[in-house]
Amino acid sequence: MITTESLEENLPAGPSAIALGLFDGVHRGHQAVIGAAVAQRGAGLIPCVFTFTTMGGAPESKRDFSLLQTEAQKEKTLERLGVEWVITPDFSRFRGMSPQDFVTQVLVEKMNAKFIACGEDFHFGKDAAGSARDLQEICAPLGVEVQLVPPVLEKGEPISSTRIRRALREGEVEAVDRLLGRPFAIEGEVIHGRQLGRAMGCPTTNQRFPIGMTIPKFGVYAVVVTLPDGRRYTGAANVGVKPTVGSEEVLCETLLNGFSGDLYGQNLTVEFHRFIRGEQKFPSLEELFDTIRENARQAGEICREAL
Repeated sequence: MITTESLEENLPAGPSAIALGLFDGVHRGHQAVIGAAVAQRGAGLIPCVFTFTTMGGAPESKRDFSLLQTEAQKEKTLERLGVEWVITPDFSRFRGMSPQDFVTQVLVEKMNAKFIACGEDFHFGKDAAGSARDLQEICAPLGVEVQLVPPVLEKGEPISSTRIRRALREGEVEAVDRLLGRPFAIEGEVIHGRQLGRAMGCPTTNQRFPIGMTIPKFGVYAVVVTLPDGRRYTGAANVGVKPTVGSEEVLCETLLNGFSGDLYGQNLTVEFHRFIRGEQKFPSLEELFDTIRENARQAGEICREAL
């Protein structure tokens, strides 16, 4: 898969099928839009995703969002879905374009679009003035087919990134995983902590949350951890500020079942599968680590089938 921020060069050489959207999380609703574009490969079109970074400002309708995936995670997910090109120009570059100009100058002239897929609630152009229906009307005389993909429902309600963030902040990770179509996960380097767990015979890994990532409800989760070499372990991860020993920042601290070794400086992926308990302050380190060991045992049972 090729990823580019440029709209001037290194773009698909042939006719393309484009999925349009922010795709902040690539949840099951987003996957339906992307799948519509990928399906056009059989018609000889190059499956592309046109999304954007927000370094220069986000759309007004997206002001209250936090990440459900990092850009690196998003790229891996898109590649697994069959996307061949991802175009991610900064939003500030085209936020002032009219809907007509965006379609003709960007999608058609630069990307050679022959097919476009988007959600029914998609808006584009200056001040989000263009609707999905406007997109169809602009594209029709240009010979570009537009498919409006209806929302994917879960328990009768549309799947949305807002709904997923709300569930995550309430600790409802099983619901989050259903809505995403995969486990919510963070990736990050193992950093040095106070090594109290090691001193207590209960070594743990500490990771910061990526900047801008949605932070789950503080507490302990049953997780599966993937090491850089592909080995996977169950474990218990505490999200929060460690009230028993204190932390100046929110961390993800994980006890891996059955692992021994040094993971400092390595990048681990932590998948969240179930909320076990809220974060709490213990009267002693002994009680804290006894509880962590029991939580890890519980997590091993919960996540056995996820390995």
